[in-house]
Amino acid sequence: MINMQKVIAKISKLAPNTDALDWDNSGLQVGEYNLNVNKIMVTMDLNLAVLDEAINKKIDMIISHHPLIFNSLKSIHDQTKTGKIIIKAIKNNIAIYSTHTNMDIADGGLNDYLTRLLLIENTELLSKEKEYKVYKLAVYVPEKDADKLRQALFDKGAGNIGNYSNTSFNITGEGTFKPGENTDPYLGKKGSTEHVKEIKIETIVKESKIDNVIKQMLKTHPYQEVAYDIYQLPLQSKYKGIGRIGNLKESMVLKDYCEIVKQKLNITNLKVSGDLDSEIKKVAICSGAGTDYISTAKTQGADLFITGDIKFHEAQLAQDYGLNLIDANHFNTEIIFIDLIADYLEELCSKENYEVDIIKSETNTNPWIDL
Repeated sequence: MINMQKVIAKISKLAPNTDALDWDNSGLQVGEYNLNVNKIMVTMDLNLAVLDEAINKKIDMIISHHPLIFNSLKSIHDQTKTGKIIIKAIKNNIAIYSTHTNMDIADGGLNDYLTRLLLIENTELLSKEKEYKVYKLAVYVPEKDADKLRQALFDKGAGNIGNYSNTSFNITGEGTFKPGENTDPYLGKKGSTEHVKEIKIETIVKESKIDNVIKQMLKTHPYQEVAYDIYQLPLQSKYKGIGRIGNLKESMVLKDYCEIVKQKLNITNLKVSGDLDSEIKKVAICSGAGTDYISTAKTQGADLFITGDIKFHEAQLAQDYGLNLIDANHFNTEIIFIDLIADYLEELCSKENYEVDIIKSETNTNPWIDL
């Protein structure tokens, strides 16, 4: 058994909801945050058939890729598909959680998983969607209080660089100040200039942590008025975005690579646009529907762009660019979400000794039939 808040925390560590694109609606859709769960089912889509499967398997929590609720609801009743699912889920005490575009763009998320399946290496972002700023914080504190303040900053997330934590640089110097009439100085006397041995603590803070770090610093610091500086570090800012672009280990003919795509994504037929005998080395991908990035893929030098839901005129545009296309369809480029999340949660729960059943939905939600 595991509390659902812990499940959400584990998913959020991989793909925070704050990373979702503005039009999206990832997160808890239905249910109680304090629900204890024994069985979790992972699915790409949530429809009534998937919900019935969950009920039959006594599932406590459903994790879907596509959100059940995209837009605001004015009413919930049994005359709409969404209303029926919500009512039925609540009656059967099943929570519904979705992780959509935040999982698409996550480091180690759906698009990275897709590139690994398709043997694409040394990948970069196809399109930068979100910038995450990094700051340097410098604060001056009496020498005897430095350890306490430094740890307070670390506890709120400062000092993380890559796989290293609690990083800082410390410089010893002399601070001066003269407390005024309406002060209550921690050191020294009103009206008298003081010389104090201080430590200048410098550390790194991510944009998402900066507010909490500053609040904790002001709370912990012994001075009434805290002297500190914040500098943005543009060269250390990070980006997250849609799609990936990288290289095959060895170049190959498009026709041969199509066979690999079919095998890896379990597809019987592909729609392909371009020269089947052309040499493919640099490949761009975008799970789901990524035709907005055809021009971007060409600009970044891709020989081939793989996505789903490609329309006639979009394929013609790619032809004009001299860019090969594979439409691997929306479903098959995202159904791998089930394996990604199920394997991720199984590994984490096993490490932490949670006895939870992670079940992969067996309901086919693909509306298309290959004949």
